[in-house]
Amino acid sequence: MAGYGAQTGSPKPGDIPNAGEGVKSAASLCKDGNYYSELTTKDLEWTIAATASTETQTFYCINDEGNFGHVQLIHSNLGIWGAPASVQMTARFRGNGISKFFSVNLTNFTLSADKRSASTNLMSITMSPDGQKFTIQVTNPPDLIVSLTFERTTKGYKIGEGKSFFGDGYVSHKFWPACKVSGMIIVEGKAQDMTGEGTFVHAIQGMRPHLVASKWSYVDFRGKNTETNNKAKLSLIQFTTPEYYGSATVTQGSLVFDGQLFGVAVDNKTEAVTTEFDEETGYNPPTEVNYVWEGKAIEGGKPFKAVLNVKPKGLCQKVDLLAEIPWALRKIVSTFVAKPIIYQWYDEASVVITIGDVEHKLAGHVYHEATFVM
Repeated sequence: MAGYGAQTGSPKPGDIPNAGEGVKSAASLCKDGNYYSELTTKDLEWTIAATASTETQTFYCINDEGNFGHVQLIHSNLGIWGAPASVQMTARFRGNGISKFFSVNLTNFTLSADKRSASTNLMSITMSPDGQKFTIQVTNPPDLIVSLTFERTTKGYKIGEGKSFFGDGYVSHKFWPACKVSGMIIVEGKAQDMTGEGTFVHAIQGMRPHLVASKWSYVDFRGKNTETNNKAKLSLIQFTTPEYYGSATVTQGSLVFDGQLFGVAVDNKTEAVTTEFDEETGYNPPTEVNYVWEGKAIEGGKPFKAVLNVKPKGLCQKVDLLAEIPWALRKIVSTFVAKPIIYQWYDEASVVITIGDVEHKLAGHVYHEATFVM
């Protein structure tokens, strides 16, 4: 298999606290292979650490028409005395002949008393009192208006305690892997009905972002078998640490089958079957890729495997990461990284899911990202 190409940075001595300790992934800290932990509402509280950190809440939706949208709130703290925190929103809609990406700096970030809801001058995320749904509002006229509800339809999860440790820092991911989505996104003055299914991810990088990984992958798939009426959702986050953290791969994902969280997976792969050199960026993004999940059922321990084959053709955007982060953080990151790029695609795809000895073939749509950091 071909690999994703990557450039390399040369961090200065002393900039990587306790890097020699390597990475202790959330999965490696689990006992007896019990990787699944059910989320509580407390798990979804904003932490807003005083030290260097980036915290995000991201809502991904594939609607019933096969269109895609996402909305993300980002809070970044440099951990440097006197340097203000920055708050940002990103959003995307792709479908019905429209492909638009938005990145907007925000002000007046405020948390609710319970730290489970957040508001800014242009965006709010509100958790319901019962902790079962989020309401997302964005008012950035005339470019973008969002009014969405994400209601959890199966268990939320984290792997073990939800944190992978990097010396003095950590990374955390917590998921609602399946949500019922209602509401709309208004782009270019046109209202897009987003009724469909979604995924919610609360992520924290408790360290400066350029120290976490040299490569990232994110996958969000929704599909069905029209003959058997089986439905599936697959989500995956995977990253490879820089050399000073041992070039370790940290991966976690889940399978939602026929509406229920069937299992979580920590033995996953992102296999680039073929790649092509991109002269614009200097990287080698995939032209065909297999995303592979391997895990066990939460109930009963039955093994499952999913292989999602994608030939990326629906390029949404190549996002220049340095152009999308605050100036002060950009100065720090650019010292180590030449040109970090996120490739974002939205494609048709097929998956083969094997549960025990039974094989299921499904077709659908996938939003997937490949991020090259160094």
